[in-house]
Parts: sequence; structure tokens; C-alpha cells
Amino acid sequence: MEIERKKENEFGISKDHEERFLAEMLSHISERLKQKYKYSDGELLKLWNNNDVLIPVGIFSGKISPAEALAKFLRENHDMTYVQISKHIGRDGRSVWVNYKRASKKMPWPFEVANDVCVPLSIFSAEKSILESIVSYLKEVKQFRNKKIAKLLNKNSANIWTVYNRAKKKANLNEQKNAVN
Repeated sequence: MEIERKKENEFGISKDHEERFLAEMLSHISERLKQKYKYSDGELLKLWNNNDVLIPVGIFSGKISPAEALAKFLRENHDMTYVQISKHIGRDGRSVWVNYKRASKKMPWPFEVANDVCVPLSIFSAEKSILESIVSYLKEVKQFRNKKIAKLLNKNSANIWTVYNRAKKKANLNEQKNAVN
């Protein structure tokens, strides 16, 4: 009788049954994320293994710049220091501090974070601007059209086209530099 109880969880369900159930649920969740939200296998792997900070795209649709919005969001919503933010996004800590101070003056209230399309913090780097990183991710990974990205970011779709093409040119230049080295 004692051996039987050790094979059950706290709800009286056998551990084998619970394990199969949880694996099946994970599979369903993964498929839903792939189909409805265009997650790639790589993104899912990052989600399950990395605990990457997810940034709601809606924070970039206001009157403050993308760099200001990102600094404000990470500082206030995730209690990151300026140094931590600068390491994650590939920017100088002083510019992160300046962006946060400007954002705080322009928008002294906190972000209202809704269930929104999100981008992982890991997409930001020194090679691209904040906006280029977001647009590239939404185009290439989420496979959104310019019109949808423009609506999410409260921008003109022609501007989205320009930003994306600039990001592609930068990526091509970086690839050429790496090929030479």
C-alpha cells in the first residue's frame, strides 16, 4: 500500500498518467503558439529553457522613442539596473540612463501592459536600432505584414518598409564583414 502512494501525486493521480498529461498539454500549447502566434521551434525552445524577458510591442506605439520606451519598461517593470539593460541591448549604460530620464519626464506614469504581441529581449543588439530589431523580428519570425506591424507600432506602413530595408542592408553588410574575416 505504501509503494502505491509514492507513485501518486498530491491529487491522487498516478505519476505516469500525470507525466503523459503534462507532456500532451505542452505539445498542445506549443502547437497553438506555432499556428496562431507564428512561434518558431527556436523561439519555443528559448521560452521553455531561457526565461527570456518578453517585451510587449504596444509599449513602442506611444509618443516616446523606442529606446526610451525600452529603457523605461525594463527599469520599471523588470527592476533592471542601467548596467543590466545596457548589457542586454548592446548600448552604453549612459545612453540607457539618458533614455530612461527622458522617458520619465515625457511619461511619468507606468506602462499599462496588456496581453499583446511580444518580442524577446534577446533580439536587441548594437548592430541594429531598437526599431529595426523589432520590425525585423515581426517580419522574419512572426511573418507579419507591414500593415499589421504599422498598426501595432502606431506608425505608417511606408516607414515600416523603410526601417525593414535598412535593417536588411545592415544585416547584409555584417554578413559580408564576417565572410571576409
